[in-house]
Amino acid sequence: MQMLSMIVFLVMSLMASIAMLFMSSIFWVWVMTDVGTLFLIPFLSAETRPKKSWFTGVATYFVVQFFGSVMILGGIILDWAIQATDCSSAMMCFGFALKLGMVPLHFWVSRSFVYFHYGGIFIVGAGQKVFVVACVPLFSDVPLCAYAYYLMAVGSMIYGPIAMFNAIAVKSFLAYSSVTHTGFLVIGSFFGLHIVYAYSFIYCVSMAFLVFMLWSGDCKFMKNLGSELPGYYKTGFVCIAMSFSGFPPFLDFCTKFVIIQLSMEQNSTITITAVLTSSLINLIVWVWVLFIATSSEVKEPGFLSGTTGQNVLNMSCIIWNLFMGAGFSMLY
Repeated sequence: MQMLSMIVFLVMSLMASIAMLFMSSIFWVWVMTDVGTLFLIPFLSAETRPKKSWFTGVATYFVVQFFGSVMILGGIILDWAIQATDCSSAMMCFGFALKLGMVPLHFWVSRSFVYFHYGGIFIVGAGQKVFVVACVPLFSDVPLCAYAYYLMAVGSMIYGPIAMFNAIAVKSFLAYSSVTHTGFLVIGSFFGLHIVYAYSFIYCVSMAFLVFMLWSGDCKFMKNLGSELPGYYKTGFVCIAMSFSGFPPFLDFCTKFVIIQLSMEQNSTITITAVLTSSLINLIVWVWVLFIATSSEVKEPGFLSGTTGQNVLNMSCIIWNLFMGAGFSMLY
């Protein structure tokens, strides 16, 4: 019954998030954002270990989301009441950046993710952010807010891989990976929603594979990744790691290459530099992860040693990361 309740509320949350895409008013976007967050409470409340203090875990996530929502609503009311465009845009910019966990407002991401179960990490770190990013106004009427929002995205792209390299727990690693990809999603939104949707779909599918594999091995610490990750998923994990590291012709390389191409067309030197810097650091991080994952003793005999379903999932992951990059490149 508890599992059924979690699934029902999760579906309702996703429906509220999808409804956001069809709202023309920023007020109704705010309403759907909060409704979707409220529906996540039963899904996220099953913490994997007891809290150490009030500011950790699910409580941190909901307090931050609530405060971000208050800032957004305050900005909407100011704009309606006294047409204070600059002030209202600044409040909404701060609120959306806080809810997304963009640098320097990312303090809650790792603290929350460490206490989430892996399903919660996927929903909060990938699924929910996608809909929020797609609905954020880019503050074109207030250049200062637009530049601030843009620079926070650039900072997230660069800071995320650096923090990933220093992560001890697997869930902290995933938290900072989420910060990195949030930056890429926001940068993509400046080039058009079609880029956001394409990047979001690719990121969510890749994260679903990654999170499921880590959940299967109940992976806790980065140093034990090689021994905790099931052997029948090792090949798929290697493909995901090589994709996220940016090796051609894997999928993540193609998405970043498209963003670089669009940046070159618009002569956006800062974006090009940020993407290249982030990609270089990300490459070093994922090569380190590959070394850890392949240098330790595995739990299973190896490739195709699992059940039919496990082998199909592993092969699907390999095909997705290795061959879908070519398909994405053909579209763009």
